[in-house]
Amino acid sequence: MLNINYISKTFFNCCNIPIKAISKDYKEIEKQGYNNYLDCIYPSDKIQSFIESEMNNNKDISTLSIENDTHYIITDACNVFFILGPISTNEFNKQICYKTFECFEYIEYILFKIIENNLIYDVNSRSYNIYVRKAIYYIHQNYNKDISIDDLCDKLNINKSYFCNLFKKSTNQTFSNFLNYFRVEKSKKLLSDPSLSLLDVALEVGFTNQNYYTIVFKKITNQTPSAYRKELITIKN
Repeated sequence: MLNINYISKTFFNCCNIPIKAISKDYKEIEKQGYNNYLDCIYPSDKIQSFIESEMNNNKDISTLSIENDTHYIITDACNVFFILGPISTNEFNKQICYKTFECFEYIEYILFKIIENNLIYDVNSRSYNIYVRKAIYYIHQNYNKDISIDDLCDKLNINKSYFCNLFKKSTNQTFSNFLNYFRVEKSKKLLSDPSLSLLDVALEVGFTNQNYYTIVFKKITNQTPSAYRKELITIKN
């Protein structure tokens, strides 16, 4: 299961930026870093309207700007909306966390790294059903091979429809989405090797072609594998 409390606490401890997690029907699940003032200025109606207009246009990450240089970064991750902020771009505003616009993309990156790590390394969580734990372990061992959910259900001796519902309920993700997250995370390490082509990387982590790998990578990270590789090279240099 996606550990919302852990993700929110870890993000706030790393960035000192308030964070709120809300469900798809806009009910508050978790919040960190809020006080009475921040609760009072939280624009719930504007955020809901913004999500309905922006996220319905297939945007995974968006920034809502309010008057007085106040901003909220909103991201749709694993069937949960994470609201990062408020963030002020006015350094003289002492009531709201100050960050420059240049920091925004790195703020998003930190959140996604925390989410990805939670999804990937939480295989031993006792909150998972035994079948879900076995399925995640199977992904860990075979992510670079062709994984068929039908074959997996045969191995687990479980009904496919029941398993899919069970996995989604436990992890807040479909099995295929979970598998794609894991493969993308593994591919990031390979992208640091310039001798490997993007096709080599895609095949190495279990994708059958480069185009589909690129589509999945961009959907999860909000950038292409090529752009991610370019950033890695820039950082190294």
